[in-house]
Amino acid sequence: MDGIDTRILALLHENARMPVAEIGRTIAMTQPAVTERIRKLEEQGIIAGYKAVLSPKKLGKEVTAFVLFKTSRCTDFQEFCSQSPDVIELYRISGEYNFMMKIITASMDSFTVFLDSCSPHGFSSTLIVLSAAIENKHLLAEPGE
Repeated sequence: MDGIDTRILALLHENARMPVAEIGRTIAMTQPAVTERIRKLEEQGIIAGYKAVLSPKKLGKEVTAFVLFKTSRCTDFQEFCSQSPDVIELYRISGEYNFMMKIITASMDSFTVFLDSCSPHGFSSTLIVLSAAIENKHLLAEPGE
């Protein structure tokens, strides 16, 4: 992977729907050359997929929280989380807690109901998100940044 690949990745990260021709114009390459580089990045697994970024607030999801969770029933807890629509990310972590969840839900009431439903699996510590200072930061900076 070189600087050109990094620039292509940065452009796709900003807008995955950017036409290949526009990427080519931006980085001064032909469309077929850009297409080939993107294909290779996909084959190597560097580009793992493309997705739409949804707005939780526009979907009526007003509360975002991170919940640290300690359980001795890890498999059962993972299954519980996979069935919960409020759990959008789940990480196995080191330290006092086994898991960290990212929860996005409609209200504090629905968040409380969710936390109550977790209690049979163990105990938790909650961090409510007040604002997002940095989101979706590029994994690779363009050369010269």
